[in-house]
Amino acid sequence: MVLLAGLALSGPASAALPGSDALNAAKDAATGALGELNAEITVHTRSFVAEYSANDRYIIEAARIAQRRSNSVQVRAFAGSMAADARVSESELQRLLHNYNVDATPASGLDFRRRAMIRELTGTPAVTRRYLEQQVLAKSEQRILLRRYSGSGKIVAIKQFAERRLRRVDEILSTLRRLQRGA
Repeated sequence: MVLLAGLALSGPASAALPGSDALNAAKDAATGALGELNAEITVHTRSFVAEYSANDRYIIEAARIAQRRSNSVQVRAFAGSMAADARVSESELQRLLHNYNVDATPASGLDFRRRAMIRELTGTPAVTRRYLEQQVLAKSEQRILLRRYSGSGKIVAIKQFAERRLRRVDEILSTLRRLQRGA
């Protein structure tokens, strides 16, 4: 049911409809629940690496859009730091995979759900607010993913990476919530 709601509401047209805030809230609830569920059940290294890297790729793409479209100087600067942080994270994970010969491959692109989120950011007039809302969802999902792997993961170096990143994600979530209150 949650999956169907997320798929039905994830089209770019929802951003232009009257009452789109209600549609976006429903879509966020559905896709957020799906993302959190997926993060909760991800414990294997291969799936962790794929999900984590897809999230980083989404964050980089969303930041690019926010930097281009947001009217808020603060949000544009924050988006730049989010993209830089995701690139550092992506690079560190790639290095660990290579150095420890881990049989896991980062995502090569965005999944359907994240592509829909990007389409929405591209088309919504409320880009600043939607960017912040989407980033809270993405970072909350990433937090669950990191918490699960740091507790249940099999590869020590990747578990340590997850523990380090978990602290950084908590900092970012705190900043996101402050920005939301100010937006």
